Amino acid sequence: MQGKLSPLFQTFHQQFHEGKSIFNALSKQFRGKKAVELEQKLIFLEIYIDLLAKIHFKEDQLKFKVFSPFKDIFKGLKKVKHIRIILGQLALYKTDNTPTFNSYERFLLLEKNKLYTQVYDLIVGAPLKIWEDLYEEAFNYSHGIKPLSINTATTQIIEEELEFFNLENKDKLTSKGIKDIYEGVRVITALENLRIEIGFNAVFVPAVHEYLTSFQRDLLEWYENHLLMQHIISYLSEQEHVSKKYLELLAGLKENKKTYTLRVEKECRFLFDKIIQ
Repeated sequence: MQGKLSPLFQTFHQQFHEGKSIFNALSKQFRGKKAVELEQKLIFLEIYIDLLAKIHFKEDQLKFKVFSPFKDIFKGLKKVKHIRIILGQLALYKTDNTPTFNSYERFLLLEKNKLYTQVYDLIVGAPLKIWEDLYEEAFNYSHGIKPLSINTATTQIIEEELEFFNLENKDKLTSKGIKDIYEGVRVITALENLRIEIGFNAVFVPAVHEYLTSFQRDLLEWYENHLLMQHIISYLSEQEHVSKKYLELLAGLKENKKTYTLRVEKECRFLFDKIIQ
């Protein structure tokens, strides 16, 4: 592919090598914290490939071709993040004045160990060539990109995410809708940061960025509560007898979800009615 290498690639280059280094470390010793770090790197790399696919829109299989070898690892890493969040949320309810949830915690730890083994096997079994291929494709498609194309593509993706938010916001937000908005805010933030890094003006003014940062924190709070609630519902559905302490925990999680959902709905409406016209 002809043309000058886009300044976009410098950021990809750094994130790629950091991700590959974490991947190599995990192939020697699997650690949950490192797995979450790798998932974050892969999120960025996927967003970057999405951007290239938007720029090279005639290459309709670009994203699938480049990122599909990471699909199973990516899914596994996301599950690792989820189990860590669930354990962290459960720990918030373990105080001196509350009952213990030993049986559920044992179940979670067994699930965690099994998951860690599965994801470790995926990493060990993955050929390093998938990283080489990803880098080569990104390098090739990062040549000859004009500033106007970068500006147009990033703006289009951001506008598509916002339009999706707006559609979700027209009716009562579902759990899936809130999760999608959470991931969409992450995409918008990554693209805005990318624009700023290469010397472009951000799409939104600083006040909007501050609001999106606050909004993302509240979305995360909703998300963490939702994961524990969803998981404990599944766990309790398999139990013959459910003790009062678990029913009380579940009731508290459901009440929290109502509170967090109302807050997110309010912030989503404010985002469109007052900030993004």
